Amino acid sequence: MLQLFKSSLPKPNIFAFDEYFIKAFWRWGLLVYCLRWPLLLLPFLLTGILSIGFVWIEEQTTRDPLFVFSPENARWRYERAVLTQHWPLDEQHFWPGKSYDYNGYVDVIAAGRRRKSNLDPEGLARPNILLSGYLNELERINEYIIHNLTVPLQLPNNNQTLQVSFTDLCMTYAWKCYENEHITMLQPKGHWTGREGFLKAEIVELAKDIIEKEVKITYPIGWRGTEPLYFGALVGGVHLTDSEGHFNYASAIRLTYNVRDGNLIGQVSERWRKKLAEYLTDKKKPASHLLEFGLYHNMSLPEGLQDVADTLMPKFVGCIFVLFLFCMGCSIVLLSDTSSSGKQTIVGIDWTRSKPLLGLAALLCPLLATLSAFGLLLWFGCLYNAIVNVSPFICLSIGIDDAFLMTAAWHRTCPELKTSKRLAEALAEAAVAISITSFTDMLTFGIGCFTTLPGVRLFCMYTFAGITFTYIYQITYFAAAMAFAGKMEEFGQHSIFPFYKTVELDKAKSNFEKLTIVGSSPRSKCEKEEKQVDNNWLVEFKKCWNEEKKMKEIDTMEEEDKDLTTTNNSQTTTKQTFVNRLFREVYGPFLLNKKTKLYIFLCYSLYLLFALLGVSHMEEGLHPKELVKSSFYLTDFYVLIDETFWREVGHLPMLGPIIFYCGFDCQCCLQLQVVVNNPPNFVNFTQRQRLNQLVLAFEDTEFTMKRNATLFWLNAFDAKIKEDLVERNISEPKTPQEWHQRCLEWLLSAGGRRLWELDMHWIDGFLVAFRFQIGLRNYRTPTEHTNGCRLMRSIADSFPEFNVTTFHEYYPFSDQYIELKPALYRNCLIAVLCMGFIALLMIPSWPAAFFIIAAIVSIDIGVIGYMSLWGVNLESVSMITIIMSIGFSVDLSAHITYAFVKAPEGLTSNERAIAALETLGWPVFLGAFSTVVGIMVLTLVDAVIILIFFKTVFLVIIFSLLHGIVFLPILLTVAMPNEGCGCQNEDARK
Repeated sequence: MLQLFKSSLPKPNIFAFDEYFIKAFWRWGLLVYCLRWPLLLLPFLLTGILSIGFVWIEEQTTRDPLFVFSPENARWRYERAVLTQHWPLDEQHFWPGKSYDYNGYVDVIAAGRRRKSNLDPEGLARPNILLSGYLNELERINEYIIHNLTVPLQLPNNNQTLQVSFTDLCMTYAWKCYENEHITMLQPKGHWTGREGFLKAEIVELAKDIIEKEVKITYPIGWRGTEPLYFGALVGGVHLTDSEGHFNYASAIRLTYNVRDGNLIGQVSERWRKKLAEYLTDKKKPASHLLEFGLYHNMSLPEGLQDVADTLMPKFVGCIFVLFLFCMGCSIVLLSDTSSSGKQTIVGIDWTRSKPLLGLAALLCPLLATLSAFGLLLWFGCLYNAIVNVSPFICLSIGIDDAFLMTAAWHRTCPELKTSKRLAEALAEAAVAISITSFTDMLTFGIGCFTTLPGVRLFCMYTFAGITFTYIYQITYFAAAMAFAGKMEEFGQHSIFPFYKTVELDKAKSNFEKLTIVGSSPRSKCEKEEKQVDNNWLVEFKKCWNEEKKMKEIDTMEEEDKDLTTTNNSQTTTKQTFVNRLFREVYGPFLLNKKTKLYIFLCYSLYLLFALLGVSHMEEGLHPKELVKSSFYLTDFYVLIDETFWREVGHLPMLGPIIFYCGFDCQCCLQLQVVVNNPPNFVNFTQRQRLNQLVLAFEDTEFTMKRNATLFWLNAFDAKIKEDLVERNISEPKTPQEWHQRCLEWLLSAGGRRLWELDMHWIDGFLVAFRFQIGLRNYRTPTEHTNGCRLMRSIADSFPEFNVTTFHEYYPFSDQYIELKPALYRNCLIAVLCMGFIALLMIPSWPAAFFIIAAIVSIDIGVIGYMSLWGVNLESVSMITIIMSIGFSVDLSAHITYAFVKAPEGLTSNERAIAALETLGWPVFLGAFSTVVGIMVLTLVDAVIILIFFKTVFLVIIFSLLHGIVFLPILLTVAMPNEGCGCQNEDARK
């Protein structure tokens, strides 16, 4: 019957080489014991040397969000280069909104502070900023910023200090600064025409005539004489009163301050921008009691990201402290006493078998690894970004997980063996588990190093190096620490105070001694022999590498194991911990009960159903305000611009009609740049028709406004041509040369010259490129940014004869969102294939290896699906954690599966599953739980990007744990009822 049972077993995986790992690590354990002092100290020395790399961390830190969060081969880089090529930055020929390679800007959103009133008792609505009181206050603030906000400048050749203001630093057009004149234009007409007491009647009459005839305040485009002004970018939340675009309400006004950027002047400008930020964002001494401000400049987002990183460091210290307490607590072994009735009772702590110092070593291992990895990469010139600061949390979790596995393996060795043999046994047993953990995570993050997203690549590169060093230090430094801890246990030394020896329970003289120095009896034999060996480690080193003597030792050890079988079995209940018995006698039988299996199957079906539902509703993108802390000043800017300029069409009923937002296109502020790199023949009717079709195609979409929001110089020039024909009888141009000549002449006197000439690129009297601007709408969320970007580019590509290029300042983030899903699918597929390859190599059973692959896919689907249901979109941080989930998921699943396959022959499938849970269930649970405990401190950071990391890592760990100790054991018992391979540890060493 037994023969039939064996013949029915599936063939083992002939490609698996786990046995070689077991043999190698068994020999490595003997060598570690011999070289425990060098292996303990060398990682500290190496870390100290590699940490020199931190000297270059400041100069190698990149804070540019466009580089970090956007693909290197992104299309927007070419599109912005086209704009820069045609219209390079000119400090004396500058107009806001026309240059995109410029970093000296400051954008300010001003809105009235909410006030409670009879119409609005809760103070939900913004007051009308067009009222004189608010406009006068805004004008006062603007004047102060332009003329009185100064920074000191030390002259290089003498000790004189100058106070530099905005007018000294500003970008100019025809030597004049842009000073937000639209504030004056928005003032009520009575502000100028009703001032007879202050001005002469003739001047008042002249002002009234100019305002009524020359100034046209309409939305989204107003007019100052014949010069257009795009109010869509300057006022937000308007209420239109007629179809011409007149409005009587606005919730916010936008200001812009543009200062020069360069070497010396750029440093002064940066100090001025920071002082402006401090002035407008000071909560204790606000700049105005009527207005509140949101502010953004080129360094706001990098400063916000750095602020998040600086907040993380104290939390990392807190994480280390929490994990230290956790590791110390988990290293404690309780001492039990058997009463006369045979009942066991816990009487205290076994200070001989407990390993609190080993718990401290387990915590130091990933910390040393992180310092070594970061220092090495910085030494080699790798860039650094604040997003990398999350990497140590992962290295910590992996290092502690491996430490739990190795410590658990130590406690399962026979206490009667010598320390060298016990260490060899422990490393041999933990070899495959910790190797799977490290290799899979290294491979996962190694794959991430080849993504096109620089932020993801930097994170994966630093994490890959950290995990590599963690693995190396785990089998050197931590193994050496285990050797020292084993010697302390062997000689009965106190696990915290090694200069004291523990006493047996019956020799304790007081309750205090029972609590502080009681421990298991040490192995008395071979103490003298071990001390002699310690005095000459070179002899032991040679002995470890002498193959003949080593194999004799192996055989002797196996004989000792057989001789000790009877006594060990009698001592099993006293040496087994409570959790082992819990998994063997309670949890395992309950989990594998038929009714429990049925309920678990139903629960898994629901898990998968909701996961797939979440995957189908996954959205891409991250709002920029979620990249910084909610208390950071940049958040106020995004909140204000979101509720004033980007608000969806709607109304607040409590205030009646004054607060109604227009039912047609009135929410915008953004303009799309459309560049025609190959201009048509403007006197050719067919080509002009195609150009008109191009403009109409851009205007007639769900993301763009109609013709009333288009700024196109050609419309003004065509009007001039018709005016010359009607009033001066000047015929229309007949040839391209004549058309270009007339256009150049028109530019000299055109009312909108300051705008139009910055939209045209002339070479030798010929127009080689031009651009126009389209007003955008429905451009609020990351999904709308992505869809709008795709649509605009598709329209541009549909007119190849014009070689059209489009660009918007949000294109870099849109390209990130566009790349995310393909990169995620590609990286996940490659990672799953690689994980499957490792599983096939390390797991000595084909079916079991495939079940691990199935578990990986199941966990990834669950993480992505429930991440979506939890309100997390797909972006760089969540993509990093999804990539990480592949490595984490294979860890816990492979541990249980490997223990199931390696269980002794002759056991039923249920017994094999129980044996696997008893062997690795507790360390697997501790590894997962320690990670969750460690990342709990991240919930204290008020930054959405950090909470996203917490949510995704939490899902990864929970789902991996559920698959490892709930779903997989049931699956293995159902799908592999006759599994067995007869590969026990003893056979592996033969």
